[in-house]
Amino acid sequence: MPNEFSRREFAESLALAALVPLLGAKVEPLQLGWGKTVAASAADHPGALAKALAEVIRVQYGSRLRQADLVTITSQIQNGLERSEQIRKIELANGDEPFTYSAVAPGPTP
Repeated sequence: MPNEFSRREFAESLALAALVPLLGAKVEPLQLGWGKTVAASAADHPGALAKALAEVIRVQYGSRLRQADLVTITSQIQNGLERSEQIRKIELANGDEPFTYSAVAPGPTP
């Protein structure tokens, strides 16, 4: 991936993004390089798995969906499959851990 950054940097960017509305700052969104290529390929030719999953949705909810809805659902499924494949390609070191946060709930003082 061209824009690799650590989990800590990602968490910091989320915290800063939460503060942007309060500060009134104008910030350009971070471009990871996934959006356009994945969306374009998903719209052009969904894979067999995406078509099969969309068919399951059509069978169950077809009476409530239009053809345009099914096309959108199929492309979103393909988009998700491609992004999950990209995430699987990221190698994690043995020391990489998921972000966890725990705090003791305040209780009554004796």
